[in-house]
Amino acid sequence: MKKRFRVIIRILICMIVIMGLLLVERMGIRYDVKRSSIELLPVSAAIRNKPLQEEKTCLFITDSSETNSIEARLQFEQILIDMRVSYDEVDVVADEIPDFAAYKTVLVGCVNLSPIGDKILDLTSYVYKGGRVMFGLPMEKDTTLDVIASKLGIIEHSYSFHDVADFKSSPDFMLGWQRVYRIDDSYESSMEVALSSSCKVYASTADDSVPLIWSSDYGEGRFVVCNFGYCEKSYRGIYASAYSLLEDVCVYPVINAADFYLDDFPSPVPSGNSEYIMRDYRMDTAEFYSYVWWPDVLKIAGEHGFPLTGVVIETYEDDTSEDIKSNGSTADFYYFGNMLLNRGGEIGYHGYNHQPLCGPDYEYLYDEGYKVWESAEAMKKAMEEVTRFVGSLYLSQEACVYVPPSNVLSEEGRQLIVSSFPGIRTIASIYLPGENSYPQEYEVKEDGMVEAPRIISGCEIGDYMMMTAFSELNMHFVSSHFMHPDDLLDEDRGAAIGWETLKEGYNGYMDYLDEVVPDIRKVTGRGFAGAVQRYSNLCVEKEDDDEGCSVHLDGLIDDAYMIVRINKGVSAGIKGAEVVQLAGNLYLIRVKDENVRINTKR
Repeated sequence: MKKRFRVIIRILICMIVIMGLLLVERMGIRYDVKRSSIELLPVSAAIRNKPLQEEKTCLFITDSSETNSIEARLQFEQILIDMRVSYDEVDVVADEIPDFAAYKTVLVGCVNLSPIGDKILDLTSYVYKGGRVMFGLPMEKDTTLDVIASKLGIIEHSYSFHDVADFKSSPDFMLGWQRVYRIDDSYESSMEVALSSSCKVYASTADDSVPLIWSSDYGEGRFVVCNFGYCEKSYRGIYASAYSLLEDVCVYPVINAADFYLDDFPSPVPSGNSEYIMRDYRMDTAEFYSYVWWPDVLKIAGEHGFPLTGVVIETYEDDTSEDIKSNGSTADFYYFGNMLLNRGGEIGYHGYNHQPLCGPDYEYLYDEGYKVWESAEAMKKAMEEVTRFVGSLYLSQEACVYVPPSNVLSEEGRQLIVSSFPGIRTIASIYLPGENSYPQEYEVKEDGMVEAPRIISGCEIGDYMMMTAFSELNMHFVSSHFMHPDDLLDEDRGAAIGWETLKEGYNGYMDYLDEVVPDIRKVTGRGFAGAVQRYSNLCVEKEDDDEGCSVHLDGLIDDAYMIVRINKGVSAGIKGAEVVQLAGNLYLIRVKDENVRINTKR
């Protein structure tokens, strides 16, 4: 009787809350958190994906015989594309190195310089006459490096390498310089070097014993050296920032957006008790969600100005047959979902159930306990049901976001979404690759789907995730974070720690964003996708002169955001854009005109 009474009370509370929300709307009262004003452009807009100018301004040198160079190549290629640097690529094993003078910059992605041969002297001559060269990887000591070491600012170097377990940026180099970032699974990755006092060190280990990124002027030009050996996707922002040190003025487009997802929310609220919730609150799980967790989540998001994006799971039944049954219990969906929407949030799709869209021929790389659907028709029926379900509950919005369960999505499942569910315009899976996951770049595919991956998850932000978050603030000026309500039920996700501690982590990351990037746009999944469209469509052309540079943006839709770094001189004004100083001579500009003028004093 007691349990039944609680259910009745919860239903009454839901009804009262919904009536209250409707009354608030009628009275015209508005919450502090607003819906994103970034429009999602229609498929008919035919958004391009990161077009590059025809003139190749960078020469990228690789070595197909080196494991480190092979692994780094994919990262540098994506970094250059995302920064809109048009480049030629040569392999020192198979290709002849062209004349360096034809390029503004040269990126060397080799550990061993000996295959470059006598061309290394041409490279230093190129820099002396005004060229700009970045060595993107720590280099092995050999006779070729010995010949040019002093020109790179290296006084002494050895065959030994340092174990680098942390990263610290100088205040004028990267966003987020205020803290030291720890490195998981560190190893001996950076050269043991002593540098000339004429070098400018931009990043080092926490104790300053190992320089990780520095520049050295040589003649009229400049060398930049990355003595940081972790060239993986999670560190791209470090290498992009290093590359931005080369030219007198560097300009590259960014997305400028931060979102926060609640996966599996709204969804059926678990019944019964959780060991740790009962320990800390003496409540069953449903009561805890309604009276503690949800008010805390809303309060913290509201204090930081974050609209929330929830993605619906209709049922947790794991049936993957064509016999799809509707969930008739909608009270919790109404209660949580409408409150989220009325706080400026958004509702998207997570799935009919929590089984990824993987057909009968799909093979998981490792067993996570998931099934495959018995047929393509079964997958389609499941998606039809969840889209019907969401549409019937939340009439004030048109859902457009799909988040794959556990970030798993087969190619067959993706094609189903594109061909049969045109209302779904963006897929928000995961940024970092995993064995079963669907990893993404920030881009617009040829079929018009916007790929908008999430970066970090949970309330416990570990070292690896924190480093990745820091990196992406500098690479794309983005943050994308998600958590699950049932983190409180799973020991592996922090249940034993308790919500009081976990919510400090949730609030702490938002404090970090407010400190490091107070001007970042806080948006829903739809707004984030709209920002990616505008970023993706840009082609950047820059012309340098003695007084700064002129920038032309082809593909400007309405506005766009760019990072500007002035390496020689100081800003003497930026015309055609709104400007925010980020750190030192690093600026965020909002561009509304296709032509921008950046003046410098030298």
